[in-house]
Amino acid sequence: MKIILVRHCETEWNKEERCQGISDTELNSTGFKQAELLKEYFLNQKIDFVFSSNLKRAQQTLDKINFDNRFKVNYSEDLREMNQGDFEGLSLSHLRKEYSEELKIWRENPEEFRLPNGETLGEVQERVWLFMKNLVNNYSMSSKVLVVTHNLVIACLLCMIEGKQLKFFSNYTTDSGAISIVSFKDNIFSGELINFTEHLR
Repeated sequence: MKIILVRHCETEWNKEERCQGISDTELNSTGFKQAELLKEYFLNQKIDFVFSSNLKRAQQTLDKINFDNRFKVNYSEDLREMNQGDFEGLSLSHLRKEYSEELKIWRENPEEFRLPNGETLGEVQERVWLFMKNLVNNYSMSSKVLVVTHNLVIACLLCMIEGKQLKFFSNYTTDSGAISIVSFKDNIFSGELINFTEHLR
């Protein structure tokens, strides 16, 4: 099985470096242009199954790829971005100034540190890993699967696949509209491509 992970395209909050989490933001003009380029990239590719986060920015990215409705889309809350609680909408510069201690603890132990009224990164990894296990248990091993989701979701998956602790998640962050590819063969997940962006140039 080949699983193509696409991070949603750019929003204004991405551009402004604000925490988005489960806030239901939409693509900006750059994001829609990126989504058009993703449409071209996938135009002649055979995809067997399509899954997406049910947040708008992921749906809008997928809507461009699936402009002719050739795919049946399965939306899943398990693919939503990390719930960032009270940090949602705040800029990174503001967080570094006002919540420097919390950010330090989160960076050192994101698996267990809960953002105020939000999730731990460990909880995100747990729900996304369950999604992946269900995928490989219920679909043909010859399938090519497209998954449109979010930065921290993809980072959690790649950490698990690469055998890295979640405190190294920043090594696996991806750009808006980027493609990463994971394969599942002989009962083993492996990363084939991480943060590919050539299609956006």
